[in-house]
Amino acid sequence: MRFIELVNLLKENHEINVIMDSNSNKVTDIKLIDRNISKWDENTLYLGSIDNLSNKPICPIMLFCIETYPDLPVGSSCMQIQENDLNDIYKESIELIIEDLRIGSALFELAKSVIDKKSIVQIINLAAKIIGNALILVDSGNKILAHSTIYEIADPLWAENIKRGFCSLEFMQQVRSNKEMLEWNRNGCETKTITLPDDLQPKLVARIIQNSHVVGALIMIEHHTAINYSHLKQLPLIGNILFDTFNYDGTKGIQKSFNSTFLYNLLDERNMDNFDIFDISKTNFPEKMYVVVAQFLKRIENNYLKNTISLYLENIFPNGNSVRYKSYIAILVSSISEKQRKELTFLAKRENINIGISWPFEDILDFKRFFNQAVTCIKQAHHFGKTNQIFDYTYFSYYDLMYNYSGKIDLKNYIHPALKILKNYDTDFYTTLKTYLECNKNLGETSELLFIHRNTLNYRINRIKQLTGLNLENSNVIYSLIDSFRIEAFLESMTTDVNK
Repeated sequence: MRFIELVNLLKENHEINVIMDSNSNKVTDIKLIDRNISKWDENTLYLGSIDNLSNKPICPIMLFCIETYPDLPVGSSCMQIQENDLNDIYKESIELIIEDLRIGSALFELAKSVIDKKSIVQIINLAAKIIGNALILVDSGNKILAHSTIYEIADPLWAENIKRGFCSLEFMQQVRSNKEMLEWNRNGCETKTITLPDDLQPKLVARIIQNSHVVGALIMIEHHTAINYSHLKQLPLIGNILFDTFNYDGTKGIQKSFNSTFLYNLLDERNMDNFDIFDISKTNFPEKMYVVVAQFLKRIENNYLKNTISLYLENIFPNGNSVRYKSYIAILVSSISEKQRKELTFLAKRENINIGISWPFEDILDFKRFFNQAVTCIKQAHHFGKTNQIFDYTYFSYYDLMYNYSGKIDLKNYIHPALKILKNYDTDFYTTLKTYLECNKNLGETSELLFIHRNTLNYRINRIKQLTGLNLENSNVIYSLIDSFRIEAFLESMTTDVNK
């Protein structure tokens, strides 16, 4: 639990005043200050007075004190409390930290059940056991996707909703006209306690948001356990886990859900701090990867249409891992066949979208860079007035360099990966391709410069095509390769100049 979270919870029962608020570290330990304290820790919350201590802190700390202006290092966080509240706040802080650790452990177990490919019913029942109340998962179309079965739902309206498989019309009318719900739509909180007319039990509702759109909700019916702090923290996280699990339930579905969540967090790095319950070793991405990204030519707010494009991409690439980020619909794939390219071309024309394809890569942690390559294809196509087509990054790598290079991006990023493949396989093949292109693909001139027989040259060119998948009849491919050789030559010359 972070310091500021703890403070906000304690403020509900105690008077707490801000003296210094410089950080929000995680609190991993709590100690009462005494004269024997010898070592200070940045992640420990201290309670008491430091005025008369001989060994005062030299590193930033978190402190609940009774003084008005304690002498603390820069970067510390300090809250003033009432002296007669000291012992109560100490005890409550310990209880809240222990509860937070329990929440983390419970969420880990839930995530593990997803990785272990448990069914959606098993997972939502485990979630209900963690929460201590019945849970109901619904989508944005009011369809009930799943519900727990280990707790009785005493509310007859919701018992009937579950039988029907949809939220009732009466319930939806009440929701639309309810003041609490209207206020919730405006203030955007993750969770809201909702009690509608004729409700027998209060409901805690967590909205499930993906790509800034509400895609569903997880409803907890208060019955066995009263709504508390842990529910407010757990329900949104559990809702996202359950929604992804339902969407991708199946033989490979849960692993795909995990992979897609991991890819989204690579794109939105702000989420990586909250992703520590997952382990990259649990992913199963292929050794060689491409990113295929689609975007509607006109702004589309309809999530159903975006979901449809995701399904089309998954049908074309059954083993791919899809992810949606902002206005882009992407899928990570291991290869792209000619048949799949034709299907993508047909999809682009039929659905009024442009599609970009990245260069191949091997390290999944580079996903964001190659996702951006595919996005660049779409943006550059828009600049040149090209629509309803698919584009390889090879077509636009030069324009990307011209438009966006500012010295901050490593020039190596603009070198076609085929050059690295050839260098690693056989430097003779690298030299052969370079010479072949410099000779404008003239076989006789190339073989003379390389001092090899023409048959040997033909063998090498065919082998180069097999190794790299290059289409040497495509002018855009040729231009990209020539630019890549020039960038490498430039970088090598810069290294030589530095070493002189």
